[in-house]
Amino acid sequence: MRTTSRATAARTLTALAIACTATTAVADDDRFSLTISGFRPSSNTEISASADDVVGQQIDFEDTFNLAQEETRPRIDGMLRLGDRHRLIFNYYDLRRSHSAVLDEEISFDGQTFAIDTEVNGRFDFSLATLSYEYALVQTPTLTVGAQIGAHWAEAKAGIRSDGEPIADVSTRASGGAPAIGLRVLGTPGEKWRFGGYLQAFKADISEIDGRFTRAGVFAEYRVVKNVGVQVGYDWFNLKADYTKSSWSGALDLDIKGPTAGLTFAF
Repeated sequence: MRTTSRATAARTLTALAIACTATTAVADDDRFSLTISGFRPSSNTEISASADDVVGQQIDFEDTFNLAQEETRPRIDGMLRLGDRHRLIFNYYDLRRSHSAVLDEEISFDGQTFAIDTEVNGRFDFSLATLSYEYALVQTPTLTVGAQIGAHWAEAKAGIRSDGEPIADVSTRASGGAPAIGLRVLGTPGEKWRFGGYLQAFKADISEIDGRFTRAGVFAEYRVVKNVGVQVGYDWFNLKADYTKSSWSGALDLDIKGPTAGLTFAF
């Protein structure tokens, strides 16, 4: 009888230990992960820049200069798990575009007026970096829901050059950082599949920049082996900003969205 009781107790403790072990498992169990992917966004860029008492109108850079609306660019995403529920999330990508066209209307940009039928080169560069701290509000073996707070750093450069009459090369540059709040969801319905998404947004009036942005993305990942996965996703970013500086003022309305595909390395 006593032997039977001991055996029952042993089985009970074993079952509890297994249950506790299962409970401590989490959906996002990587200590560190790095995703290197190609990002092929379509973009819509509207910019105005006024200087020297010359008011610049809103210019659609894709339409005016026939800038490529789709161009594959490298993108980096990473995660570092600091503790059971604490993580750092980071990512970076940029756009680099330029093209020449003959103007079918007069435009003014950064104090310079370009006449109709003038051949000009328009260029627009943009880079975005994000670093966020995340705390897992929900953490189960198949689901993680994390609240994020962090910072975005963006830089935009726009310019127009004419080698004809008049010879001119004007450009503007604006950069700045803004805080961000967001939410990230990760699900692992099986050993090899991972599905996730995030949403971030903020509005800030900092120094010479009044900006507001919204950012969202989703992805699906298949772990070929434990430490290597193939990932596809879709990302969207919208920025609206008004700039007031000592020498010029302007506005930027930027919309970037498109698919991503790459490899994840996890440890």
